Amino acid sequence: MTYVDTIIQTAVVLGGTLILAVPFGLYMARMISYEIRPLERTLAIVENKFYKLVGIDSNRQMTWKEYLFALLLVDGIVAAIFFIIVSTQNMLPLATPGLENFSIDLAFMQASSFITNTDLQHYIGDQQLSNLSQMVAIIFIMFVAPASAIAVSFAFIRAFIRKNFGLGNFYVDFTRIIITLLLPVAFISSLLLMVLGAPQTLESSLTVNTLEGNEQVITTGPVASLESIKDLGSNGGGFFGSNSAHPYENPNGLSNAYEIFLMLIIPLSLPIAYAKLVGKGRGVSLLIAILIGFGIAFAIALSQVSGPDLLETRFGSFGSIFFNIASIESNTGSANSALAGMSPNAVIALFLGMFVQAIPGAVGTGMMTMIIYVILTLFIVGLMVGKTPEFMSMKISPRDIKLSAIIFLVHPAIILIPTVLAFVTENVQAITEGEITPFTYTEVLYEFTSAAANNGSDYFGASADTPFWNWSTGIVMLLGRFVPLGLMLAIAGSFTLKDRKEVIEPIKTQGPLFISVLVVITFLLTALTFFPFIVIGPFSM
Repeated sequence: MTYVDTIIQTAVVLGGTLILAVPFGLYMARMISYEIRPLERTLAIVENKFYKLVGIDSNRQMTWKEYLFALLLVDGIVAAIFFIIVSTQNMLPLATPGLENFSIDLAFMQASSFITNTDLQHYIGDQQLSNLSQMVAIIFIMFVAPASAIAVSFAFIRAFIRKNFGLGNFYVDFTRIIITLLLPVAFISSLLLMVLGAPQTLESSLTVNTLEGNEQVITTGPVASLESIKDLGSNGGGFFGSNSAHPYENPNGLSNAYEIFLMLIIPLSLPIAYAKLVGKGRGVSLLIAILIGFGIAFAIALSQVSGPDLLETRFGSFGSIFFNIASIESNTGSANSALAGMSPNAVIALFLGMFVQAIPGAVGTGMMTMIIYVILTLFIVGLMVGKTPEFMSMKISPRDIKLSAIIFLVHPAIILIPTVLAFVTENVQAITEGEITPFTYTEVLYEFTSAAANNGSDYFGASADTPFWNWSTGIVMLLGRFVPLGLMLAIAGSFTLKDRKEVIEPIKTQGPLFISVLVVITFLLTALTFFPFIVIGPFSM
């Protein structure tokens, strides 16, 4: 592929995504502010019947604690259902003969993984899951997890646009997001992926005759429907063990480009919704900062050619880098090549996305994390100019700063502590034949970074199906998901009660100067925290 081809492909995919992010963002802005949506009457009929069926009072506003409790309740129930299904799948319909149930530790790990929107897999989907498990457990939870995060982002944004309004109602947000956003887009995407070559069937396998006259059994199933919500919802778990490198999940260059679009569309739409609700300048500035961060990571990855070993010939070096950067920076975690085939610079770029978690980050959480960086930036700039930090006519309290700092510091803590434990307890040596090298260290650091960032990509795959790795990554994923979400809701609850007066911010939160300062401080904080740990990893490979 020539340089001109790569530039055209990048411009078409990213340009098309940004163009379509505008209507997506404006639609989400209507959902956040409860304004009339297209087909409002029809949608309201469907939603109100569901609210009545499950006993939801759609007019009740929640405090941040009530919102968090509702989130934990729904996610906890769905995770328990997932756990039961994969633990008993060989006794359920559509089970493949000889299929084994998941062990307790693997079932816990995978329930934690999918409910936290991580989708880290210590199993091989096409060999260890029945089609019922793929549809009822995996695909269902792939709607629940992103809807939960997007709902929290809606509540978080509401804190900055209405005084004493409350954060909304989790059950209402959650229902509307699934029914009117994720489900229709995923349905259409499934049809498009089927046209592009992804299979969609209840048959678990097909038997075909090869050119040599032998019979070959090909695993198949509801691949297109899983693939669509996998990418749209920042999920990332693959139907097959080789994930998006498998020709059924990602058949060709067109499907590769379309899946990149799916991974980026919602994360890039939320800043548009934010711009609509709090001011075009602020929202566009955040979007530009996110795109600059994404561009930096992309440039680092492209600075060294990846492969050709362990890369799919359908995509080549550029197609693999583009897909994997879009996936990891959006915390989706899909991969269309083996990570071991990525160059050291590309691996550093992948780490960068998981460390920052906001360029653009996962659906919902990426946008909120960027606003946390805004709060920290205003605090640091306020210290420099000797001024109390304010944001959108509201004072940022010491409590808000402390909560923001905890959100930032939890991430390195739950990465580095289990990384050390893995080496000290020799669980690393047990699955790497005892040899400790920069590559081995990179594999371990990447495993826990991916778990903590709720990303889901990894080097180990099913080889990490041991009690230590299952329990440790499961706990890290739960902490990496629900501790930040809880603290973000606490910050949102604080802002709903603040007095709003015309005050001057330490730095105006829009325009070129703010964008520059935000990007510099975001990357500076990240470098100061993580740089020593990647020096002995990917820098030394």
